[in-house]
Amino acid sequence: MSGPQRSFSAERIGAWAYANGFTWSPFPGESWFRPWEPHDNIAPPGQYLHAVTRHTPHGPYVLVEPWYATDLDTEPLERTVFAYATHPRLVRRAAMRVGEHFVTRVAYLESAPPPKVEIGDKLWDEHVTTFAVSPAEAAAAFPSRLRSMLASWGFQGHLEMRPGGLVMFMAGLRPVPEHYQRLLGATREVLHAAVG
Repeated sequence: MSGPQRSFSAERIGAWAYANGFTWSPFPGESWFRPWEPHDNIAPPGQYLHAVTRHTPHGPYVLVEPWYATDLDTEPLERTVFAYATHPRLVRRAAMRVGEHFVTRVAYLESAPPPKVEIGDKLWDEHVTTFAVSPAEAAAAFPSRLRSMLASWGFQGHLEMRPGGLVMFMAGLRPVPEHYQRLLGATREVLHAAVG
């Protein structure tokens, strides 16, 4: 268990969660996370750690560290945080990626990758790789207010919309309380922009 404790303070994550009224599980069960897989463009981690959950009327926000090492005693090359959010008004499926990041190096062994599409927004199409069954589905999943907001942030990472929920990875964030807080705020804004 030395790996997850060595580089970052798990106790600080727990203290932040409790101070803000969230639940914290350093070793969460995988039964909540695995049904989200396979992701359209995120490699599945070997394990999930340090899950922080905030319950809302529309469903939970869950922030969690994906552990990309062979075991807990081996330090992965990089560490990050994922955010999940659920909402019944999310009904489209599409994914977007800006940049090439270690979590998006996906091998498609069992099924073909989702098709790349352009949605007809010049700024978006020049900077974002979008995946969906059609341009119309992608444009509906990523409405103009959401596209504008992500552009204003200079967003780097991956965002996947699906019926009932979303998952987001923001490049550069690490499993520390300050980045959990930042990712929670960003996820809340993305969800509000997506459901209008």
